[in-house]
Amino acid sequence: MSSLSQNIFLELAVRMGQESISRRLILQIDHSATLYGKGYGHVHLENLESFTRFVGTVLKLSGMAERGKNNSLAFRTEEHAITLPELPDAFDGFKILHLSDIHIDGFIDNGVALISLVKSLKYDLCVLTGDYRFLTHNTYEDCSLGMELLLENIHCPHGIYAILGNHDFIEQVPSLEKAGAQVLLNENALIEKEGEQLFIAGVDDPHFYGSHDLERALQSRPDKTTTILLSHSPELFAEAAKSEVDLYLCGHTHGGQICLPGEVPLITHAACPRSMTAGHWEYNQMIGYTSRGAGCSGVTARFNCPPEVTIHTLRKANPEHSTGGGA
Repeated sequence: MSSLSQNIFLELAVRMGQESISRRLILQIDHSATLYGKGYGHVHLENLESFTRFVGTVLKLSGMAERGKNNSLAFRTEEHAITLPELPDAFDGFKILHLSDIHIDGFIDNGVALISLVKSLKYDLCVLTGDYRFLTHNTYEDCSLGMELLLENIHCPHGIYAILGNHDFIEQVPSLEKAGAQVLLNENALIEKEGEQLFIAGVDDPHFYGSHDLERALQSRPDKTTTILLSHSPELFAEAAKSEVDLYLCGHTHGGQICLPGEVPLITHAACPRSMTAGHWEYNQMIGYTSRGAGCSGVTARFNCPPEVTIHTLRKANPEHSTGGGA
């Protein structure tokens, strides 16, 4: 390993925590053959090429492969209003672009349609909740190039914040940050507007790597500051609610990606209630939202589960705005 690589890992360890980065790196070494991770998820079929080849073969033999590919670009823009009781006045109407599970190197059009859609939207802040690479292993050069092009076309006054997912290697952090995203590795940041603040925290992947550290991510949080947590999967819901997180944004599940009519998922790959695997949900006093994702994992196909680009609009509770969320 070069001295430059060593320096990068040392810097990331300081940011992320030595225990968390060690756990992640050990699993990365043999990721493609690893069926069992260290996180909340149980069996990780997405890591096995034989499983994804099987699904692809079934789609081809059934004559559904081409339709599935076309569906993978049928993006739906979800407008989601979120009422937060203690939201500072300055953030009433604040818009957050939420992209998850982009898997940019898996797009059949190299991401052109997604970039075009993102450029047409208006938002104040962008958050990315992990999984930028199509496979869970192999090289990430194509992914890095694709993400660089996407991030070049995301323009918002309060910046871009990102976390890593189970498809992402820690080595991708420098390229993401060079392209304009601030990656939160069990870290946090304050968003300021007109003298008021939002606290945004991000944890590393809790699903496969189990390298999340919520306590570390929430450290230095000012008292009574509205808190947004970025987590790749919804599986930290109980811990986050106990830690008084106000808004939990995540993805990972793809909403099932291949679903029965009515968007009923066959597989969700998440150890959480099924009600938390797509869209708006609530747990105790915390509001959550799980994106269906913009890209595809394993096979480039979607059925009864359109890819999603989400605009969350924050609202302060008052008689004119109902509680909870929804389009």
